Amino acid sequence: MFGIPPFVFFTTFFLFNSSLFCVSLDEKYLEEFSAIGSKIMDRYTPKFSTFKKVDNLLSVMGAYDTLIIEVDSSKNIMYVKGKIDKKINILKSYKVSTAKKDIKKPLGNGQITSIALNPIWYPTSDTIESFKKRGIELPSKVLAGNKLNYMGSAKINLSHKVDGKETFRIHGTIDEKTIGSYESSGCIRMKNKEVVQLVYLLNEFIDFKSMDDIEVILK
Repeated sequence: MFGIPPFVFFTTFFLFNSSLFCVSLDEKYLEEFSAIGSKIMDRYTPKFSTFKKVDNLLSVMGAYDTLIIEVDSSKNIMYVKGKIDKKINILKSYKVSTAKKDIKKPLGNGQITSIALNPIWYPTSDTIESFKKRGIELPSKVLAGNKLNYMGSAKINLSHKVDGKETFRIHGTIDEKTIGSYESSGCIRMKNKEVVQLVYLLNEFIDFKSMDDIEVILK
């Protein structure tokens, strides 16, 4: 009989057992991964504070290409619409207040420039002067929660201009009884609960798209 050199036997034994060892490792790895894969992922997922928060990955807001806020001042109604390709769905409608009849109001297409909850209000010099005529001394900076903060619970700054001025917003109010009337100096007023709801809806859409994908139409 032919003798098998010791080194050949050792090498063959090592390779054979190594292959078995590797297979068992792979199987064990796959079993553990299927069982604790989510834990492994969580371990390496950054804290929410380090990146943009997504409120709900299953939200329908992620399906829309464009979000449209349309304000019809003839009826004092705001529509929030979602656009997919050429199809447009009405998502929400709100009763709002718009500019007094004798005031030149912003019209046309624009965008949102910033959004804030519990905002500080920086009234313009014209607004401060207007309040002074009514016997009200407005500070140049009105903090959130102040009874004179006409921004209410939230403000959404718009890019629209009138005679070069761009201080127009969608915001809350300190007097919800005025909603539905022509009361403002050009801004769009909403009930505080509803403007906060709108902000959360916008934020949810921005999580999937961007602020540039929101169109604001004032009519």
